Formats: sequence, C-alpha cells, structure tokens
Amino acid sequence: IESVTRGLLWNRVTKRDTIMSLRGIDNQMEVTISTVQNNRPGTELLRYDILTNCTATAGLTLKDRYGALELAEFTIRDGDIVVANAAYADVLIEYDIELEDNTAIKAQITSARSTGGLVSNQITETFTSPAEPIGRKTRYKLGTESYFIDLIDGGIDQEYAFELEVIANSASNVNLPCNATTAFGFFAN
Repeated sequence: IESVTRGLLWNRVTKRDTIMSLRGIDNQMEVTISTVQNNRPGTELLRYDILTNCTATAGLTLKDRYGALELAEFTIRDGDIVVANAAYADVLIEYDIELEDNTAIKAQITSARSTGGLVSNQITETFTSPAEPIGRKTRYKLGTESYFIDLIDGGIDQEYAFELEVIANSASNVNLPCNATTAFGFFAN
C-alpha cells in the first residue's frame, strides 16, 4: 500500500483479517495485492487506487469494503478536535498481582481466580500461584484474556465484567490474611 505523497506505507506478507494501521495517508493511496514467493511479492493479482480524503461529507461507512480492504476505522477533524470512528475494539485484559504501596511485608499467594468476559457468558479460570512470596515493587502476571469486539454488528450494549480474587497470607505470619478482590467492567455499544 503506497501513499501518493508519503511513499510506501505497508509492504509485508499479510494474512487475511489482519488489521493494519495506515495513519498518515494523504488524499490517495494505491493498493497492490500479489502472491507471495520466497517472502517476496510474486505475481500481481490486483491493483487499485483509493481516494482517502476523509471529510465529514465523504460518505465513509464503517465496514464497507474497498477491494480486499475493509474500512475498520477512520478519523475526521471537527475544528481542533480529531474524532475517531471505529468498527472494532481489540481489548486485552491482564490479571496480575502486586502489593499496595508502602507494604513492608511479603505475601504468599495461595490461590488466584478470575471470572470474566461477557456478563451473559462468564468464564472462570484458576491460576497457578507463584512459588515465591510477592514483595514490594514486585508484579506477578497471572494471565491474560483477549477480546475482539465488533462494535457495529456485535449486538447492542454488550456488558463485560472481570473480577480477580486472590487469597494470600503474610509470608512472615501465616495467620495474617492478605486477601484481595478487584473488579472491572465496561459496555461495548
């Protein structure tokens, strides 16, 4: 993909359904689709130009197709404000543990469990506890969840909720609990 005035923007082997960020395109770009031979462009299959002068009156519609490309996001300028219009959200939830600031003692994690996802379809996962106690300024990553959300055709007001429950004790006094639960949620609409 080549921008008329800014040159080459995307020149890599790209699998179907890959999201490419092509910020910085001027008024027109040329798209060339080729076979791949030895990790290099092979036989040209398709070549076309796209006018990309995104204005409020350009009539751009999210998820419209332009040849092999789908318009997943565009921005317009409204005075001094840039307004983003997106069809998809790529959300990464990371579950990790760290002690609160000014905590002087270490904690031994005995169990950690997450519950998350769409409120209508929550998934619970139990994580392996770290072998060593967690100390100050230590962050232990338990795991991640990834969601690719269709904001156009994915449904109305999809609610997502996530909770992490950690059971722990002081590393120096097993009778001193250091349990914690935290929750986070959002609506995709």
